[in-house]
Amino acid sequence: MAKDYAKLREELKSYYLNQADERGKEFYEKIFPILDSTYREGMSVFEMKLMQYRTITEEFDPVLFLNSPFYYELGTMAAQCDGARSFRGHKHAGGWVFKKNEHIFKDQDPELYYKRKAQGHEKLYNICGTYNDASQHFLYYFRPVLTVGLKGIYEKAANRLKTAETPEQKEFLETVCESMLCLKRISEKFAQKAELLASLTSTKKERENMLRIADSAKRTPWEAPQSFYEALNTLAFMRKAVGALEGVGLSSFGRVDMDLYSFYQKDIAEGKLTPNEAYDLISMFLITFDMHYDHDMKMVGYSDHELENTYVLGGCDADGKPLFNELTEMFLRATREEKIIYPKIKCRFSKESPKEYFDAIDEAVIKGTSTVLFQNDDACIPAFARTGRPIEEARDYIVSGCWDMNGYGIENSDGGGYVNLLKAFEFSIHNRTDKMKEVGIKFKPIDNAKSFEEVYSITCENMNTLFKERAEITRRGAHVWHKVDVLPIFSSSFDSCIEKAADFTEKGAKYNDDHYLCLGFPNIIDSLLAIKTLCFDTKKYTLSEFLGAMRNNWEGNELMQCDAMRCCGWGDGSRESNALAARFNADLFKMVDALEATHEGGKVRLGHLTYTEIRWWGEETLATPDGRKNGDYFSQGLTPSRLKYIPSSTNVINSLAHLDGSMMAGNTVVNIILPSDKMTLDICEAFLRTAAESAMQSLQLNCTTKKQLLDAQKHPEKYPDLIVRVTGFSAKFTSLSPDWQKEVLSRNFYES
Repeated sequence: MAKDYAKLREELKSYYLNQADERGKEFYEKIFPILDSTYREGMSVFEMKLMQYRTITEEFDPVLFLNSPFYYELGTMAAQCDGARSFRGHKHAGGWVFKKNEHIFKDQDPELYYKRKAQGHEKLYNICGTYNDASQHFLYYFRPVLTVGLKGIYEKAANRLKTAETPEQKEFLETVCESMLCLKRISEKFAQKAELLASLTSTKKERENMLRIADSAKRTPWEAPQSFYEALNTLAFMRKAVGALEGVGLSSFGRVDMDLYSFYQKDIAEGKLTPNEAYDLISMFLITFDMHYDHDMKMVGYSDHELENTYVLGGCDADGKPLFNELTEMFLRATREEKIIYPKIKCRFSKESPKEYFDAIDEAVIKGTSTVLFQNDDACIPAFARTGRPIEEARDYIVSGCWDMNGYGIENSDGGGYVNLLKAFEFSIHNRTDKMKEVGIKFKPIDNAKSFEEVYSITCENMNTLFKERAEITRRGAHVWHKVDVLPIFSSSFDSCIEKAADFTEKGAKYNDDHYLCLGFPNIIDSLLAIKTLCFDTKKYTLSEFLGAMRNNWEGNELMQCDAMRCCGWGDGSRESNALAARFNADLFKMVDALEATHEGGKVRLGHLTYTEIRWWGEETLATPDGRKNGDYFSQGLTPSRLKYIPSSTNVINSLAHLDGSMMAGNTVVNIILPSDKMTLDICEAFLRTAAESAMQSLQLNCTTKKQLLDAQKHPEKYPDLIVRVTGFSAKFTSLSPDWQKEVLSRNFYES
């Protein structure tokens, strides 16, 4: 029988829904003036960052929850903030250095700055920052803290300091050492607060929690954790403390069933822990982070239900053997029983995954209460290997944030680096010379093309023009990041940064690749096929007639629009659509593979995915030749267009099987809605094993029916736990605004 966590939930709810935002604001308003008054002209960016670390460390007051054994909450950030310095209008003290120096991005080249802003304004691409993602999607590497503790990192940096060759190297390593001492001091303050509360509390359980914290926080994470409890708390502590001090958002707890398993085994073998006690700790850990927001608040804006908080289960070990253990099962069961939405689960799978693993995941999926993202090892590992990674590194990849795919502890690429292929396509087919002038890019029109091959060639040339422009902008602009802000604490988790004596912002990671995550692939494939079929194969319409109707938003040409939508298209499994999609994807891969990345030696990796831009950017995009009208939704990632009737998910998998998954090391996403009234564990398992043999990488799987969703609109009280995968996150269907419910209802509902 599940344990009652009502008191814990109420205590967490009281803080995160009623106090955290205001407390974070008050702390920010207190710290910024202190830092401003202490600042001296000529301070190096490392001196500034260390001053920020020390000031926050000394001024914060720990927040402890009497019904929880975990210590982690510094009380310096808004409830939903993951550490990003400015989160939905909530600023926090960790952003002081960046704010002080942000002008450097603009000052280095004002003309470049305004060009980048114009191109972003016209939705040609997205960067979660000026020239690079400098605030979100950061993949902290927990394993060094779990194995040697902060003390071990301190000692490694101190030893490397003895052989440092330049003043810059010395300053980086000295700051790393001092930052470890700040984290040690933060933990000690938790111990002191817990001792005080233990003397004041009135119940036995609350006193036990505080004494447990006081004992552990005196040692851990300065010393490496010695128990499953301490290891689990280390994940919580580091996520909050690093975010608070560094001012960047950490997006994953890592591979928890792999990294925590040795602690669990040791405690069980020594009789210090029972499976039930471990499950209790896991449940409380998940509840803790799930209570950071209100599940029932209406999702209206860009990312109202997004916390960027994740962890990975399953996958394989270094030898390629499927990973499934007691912790895997416990995390999945606790999520199911406690109805957890955050942290988001990334379940790596392959055709070799054990049935027990599939069943543990799918039990919630087929009931319509799943928050899982499925990640296909059989497509992702070859993609990493193709970039030149050793197979052991390829097997140890992480999916974090929404769909951010990186090697663990060896890199951190921009998870929001979208490149809007459909906008470049729109500028071309609508011949938007006015907009081209504003953004400083010229895309060729297709009006005078004499053959489909010429249309295709011009389209590819335009895509390449966009890729090159995006690469040039970031390459010229991003190289000053280390002058704006540095990330010594984040960098210290990477072995390569200490070995190189270089901050992450100055190419300290082992790999420095860029991700170009493309929008519009399905719409472009369908548009090209419509042009090919109607204008060149059957010659039912001239290219001029067809483009004219589209440019008029199909008004008065509804039959032509229907003809366009009836042409074969991406995801229908047809030979023609499969061939064109495979060709176009291979050509896109060649384009990005030839680019010079932001940092010398880095690669540019191709992907297909996007976030809520499927609505927001779609609303600002004109009609396209596939029959789409002005302002209609985009397709998400490699998800087939909702304009196409595709009865079976088998068609979609067949289409994906024709793409080379090894070309897409930036990750891809596909939405699939299967009928819940036909789903069983065996059918769901069979579907996933079949999907594993295709190029499908990130799968957002919902099991429901349109009838059920329509009923939930009318009678929300009947469906309190009906959860849907929206984009890069899940939410209760009843918490979605009418506009977002409409978007979900417009998707393809497959019959099988």
